[in-house]
Amino acid sequence: MSATKAQEITQKILESLGIDSVVSIDSDYPIYLSVSTKDSALLIGKKGDSLKALQSIVNTIYRHGDREAGFVGIDIEGYKKERVEKVQAIAQEMAQKALDTGQDQHLKPMNAFERRSIHTLLAEDPNIITDSEGEGLNRHIVIRKR
Repeated sequence: MSATKAQEITQKILESLGIDSVVSIDSDYPIYLSVSTKDSALLIGKKGDSLKALQSIVNTIYRHGDREAGFVGIDIEGYKKERVEKVQAIAQEMAQKALDTGQDQHLKPMNAFERRSIHTLLAEDPNIITDSEGEGLNRHIVIRKR
């Protein structure tokens, strides 16, 4: 499978919904698509729920008949990028607080994509340990001083 195929699938879905948009390929491997549209609020939804649903539908269609096909990531008008930057900034502040106070810092629950970005970011700090705790919608990161 290819990024071009994922792009075509996404574009067709959006066209069938009557949403005027441009889908571009940001990365071939892993596949990452960007969507530009005036209807970004509709496609992102509350807390990114509509974006997650769109991404799930695209991945289901993309993987149909080829379960080994990779994951297709989708961003709309930079929503995910901006969100990750915000949660990483908060994580860095909480890491400093953990270092200063020696107390564990519990972040608010977030999705796997955001948690992974924080684990990756803070893995570079030899004085910090991160863990994910909780289940389902309550899964969150705990930042600890090493």
